Amino acid sequence: MSTDTATKPTRMTQAERSAQSDSQMFEAAVHLIVDQGPQRATLAEIGTTAGYSRGLAAYRYKTKDVFYSALIEHLHLRWCEELDRSTAGTSGIDTVIAAVSALQNFVRSNPHHLRAMFKLYYHTIDHHSEITQKLQEIHHAQRKQAARWIAECATFRTSPLTPEAFAEQYCALIFGGIYQWLVNPEGIHLDQLLEHSKISLKLIAGGS
Repeated sequence: MSTDTATKPTRMTQAERSAQSDSQMFEAAVHLIVDQGPQRATLAEIGTTAGYSRGLAAYRYKTKDVFYSALIEHLHLRWCEELDRSTAGTSGIDTVIAAVSALQNFVRSNPHHLRAMFKLYYHTIDHHSEITQKLQEIHHAQRKQAARWIAECATFRTSPLTPEAFAEQYCALIFGGIYQWLVNPEGIHLDQLLEHSKISLKLIAGGS
């Protein structure tokens, strides 16, 4: 076998090329959403910003709602990877606190991703779409997950709250903090706000 043949790079499969173009379009969409909002970004602009044709995103996803639904899932999976790393080996209230720390790490390393994800979340409130259904599924899973975490906490057994009620408080603290940060990024220090939320969550869980 010749040296040229041995060192010739392997050609990407169609599936690999599609995955790469999707990833680049998702990243382009993140920046466009952060800069100008989900309403103003277009599929054509997303395609060209990613370095592809104007029609690629529309050809692959048909509508902006379908594309945004896929983008939310993509961003949510990236967040879940950070969450899984941070909560591995923990239980009970320690898992809850580790989850907040994971969000702090995600804010530091991927602030644009968090901004885009929550701008898309709030974009869905005034109309029912595929994105709305995706968001409902994500919120349901997050509340269920938080309830499962706190149910493992020994000190929580004396709390007047149910695990489900705690999960609602957890989501209210976290999502409310992010909302304030989106509205006033210069006035709200999200990392500090999340640090304070750990204290509140420990108190709600019956700890100190």
